[in-house]
This record gives sequence, C-alpha cells and structure tokens, in this order.
Amino acid sequence: MSFEIREATADQFEEIWPIFREVVRTGETYPYPMDTGLEAARAYWFAPGARVYIGYLDGVAVASRYIVPNKPGLGSHVCNTGVMVDATVRGQGLGKKMMDFGLAKAKELGFKAIQLNLVVSTNGASLEICKRNGFQIVGTLPGAFHFRGERYVDAYVLYRDLS
Repeated sequence: MSFEIREATADQFEEIWPIFREVVRTGETYPYPMDTGLEAARAYWFAPGARVYIGYLDGVAVASRYIVPNKPGLGSHVCNTGVMVDATVRGQGLGKKMMDFGLAKAKELGFKAIQLNLVVSTNGASLEICKRNGFQIVGTLPGAFHFRGERYVDAYVLYRDLS
C-alpha cells in the first residue's frame, strides 16, 4: 500500500466530499450541521486562507486536512487545523501520518503554534493522537458540543507550540 498526501484546490472537493459527508453525518466530531450539503461543505473546508490536502491510499482519496490561520492579523501566526479520515481505513496509522504531515506543514508554512478550537471530549482517538503529539488541553468548554444532536458534551481547546 502506498500513501501520498497532496495539496488540493476547491475544485477537487468532490474527492473529499464522501469523507466529509460521512464524518459530519455522525454528529460526533465536527460542529457542522449533520445535513451539510456539498457547497456549504466546500466553503467550510476551503475557508478563506485555508490550505487543504488530500491523503491518497493507493490512489484513492481517504483523508483530508486543512490548515488555516486561526485569527487574522496579530493572531495569524497560530493556525487551526482539522483532519478527516474515511471510516473504512481507520486504525491503519493514517491518522498518525496525517498528524505528522500537518505538524511539519504548519511549521513549513511559518506558523508558530497550532490551536485546535473544538475537540469533542468523547473523541478519544483524536485526543489520544493529539496528546501523543505534544498538544495540551488549555481549556474546557462545558457542554459546547451537541453530540449527535441528542445531548451536550464538553469540548476542549488544545494547543501546541511549533518552535
């Protein structure tokens, strides 16, 4: 198996769309509406200033990551980033590869730190990979995520210095 990560443009979002749709429909990890449509999803993932990447496993899109300044102006040296991995290939180490890539790329792009604004407290896999890669929980947002649209759970703000 070969895994390759390449930068994407907004006109390639159709490759990411099945992954995005599946992840968001669960209502477990991203705050986007569970019924987000294609064009709204493209606008979210390719937000102004975002750099987007697609992970290909044997030529098939199975993951995507965005990296975007967290705030404009005097806060633009800190980025925000997100990743989605197709459910059919989870558990194969691709999340780690996407994390390694994201850390290196953010640094290469000149960011001094990464701030993850909303990591759902029930997302154990994401929290574990973040902690293993030097992220620290710097804040708790009580009841900030409406898990599956059924109940409110905490979310965390995570931070990692890149210097």
